[in-house]
Amino acid sequence: MNFHLHVRRWVKWWIFVGVVCGAIALVNIVGHHLTPTQDKILLLVGAAHWLLGGLVCWAFESIRVTARRDQSASMVKAGGLEIESHPASDFLLPGGRRSLLPWRH
Repeated sequence: MNFHLHVRRWVKWWIFVGVVCGAIALVNIVGHHLTPTQDKILLLVGAAHWLLGGLVCWAFESIRVTARRDQSASMVKAGGLEIESHPASDFLLPGGRRSLLPWRH
């Protein structure tokens, strides 16, 4: 299973805030520090937080799952022709930073 999960930074913060606030709400609900009406309101606010977060993530495509590809070369279609492109690091020997290609004068 080769896949890559792309998650934006604000989504991580949204999840962190939701978990922390959920833990605080759970302590208050289990500890019977709130009235039953306040418990229901707290649960509704928590559910709205997760629902709105999910809708915003979906709308902005903030979480993407992509298939992992070979990172060394990529094929680009340009005008019906396939052109192979490589990153510059493919042409360096490891460690010595010496090029595999001849030096141009």
